[in-house]
Amino acid sequence: MKQLMNFKCSNQSSTSGAVYSDSTSSARTFVNSNIIEQNGFIEMDVDSEIGKYSIIDIADWFLKKGNMTQKKLQKLCYYAQAWCYALYGYRLINSDFQAWVHGPVSPVLYEKFRHFGFETIRIKGEININLDDEDAKLLEDVWETYGDRTGNALEALTHTEEPWLEARRGYSDNERCTVVISPDSMKRYYRRIYTGESQH
Repeated sequence: MKQLMNFKCSNQSSTSGAVYSDSTSSARTFVNSNIIEQNGFIEMDVDSEIGKYSIIDIADWFLKKGNMTQKKLQKLCYYAQAWCYALYGYRLINSDFQAWVHGPVSPVLYEKFRHFGFETIRIKGEININLDDEDAKLLEDVWETYGDRTGNALEALTHTEEPWLEARRGYSDNERCTVVISPDSMKRYYRRIYTGESQH
């Protein structure tokens, strides 16, 4: 299955903070680091960063777009992280993603919403999430590309992709796995998709 990002230019300013059925706090951490441009891409040391935004902030941004299951929310947040690595070379979210049976999962996000189970998460009240314009544009593009798919469809998609497959190497299909999906693997794989290079 071929997947493409629709990175359209837009100067959309988004909002951070969060309120859904249960209250949540939001923490933003900005990181100063050296940035260089190479081969048309911005490059940074992805392993040295702790992430610009909390996973809850990014999850709230997607929940503001519509109600969804945790499975779908997990995958959207994962793709936001992966495409940020691929296109901009920095860590968007302050949480790792592990190669769980049902696809990439942030344990922090799982703990936050585990009480919903397979039920739909519905947001209530106003949400204010302050994002840099470039990051807001990235999230809009992720939503445009993946937002119309179900959680099960996104799970199936991640199961065909190299970063999740690499992290689960040596594990059986239903075996518990907490291996962190490599940021470098995400960057390489999704950058190849963006540039149209062969996956082999």
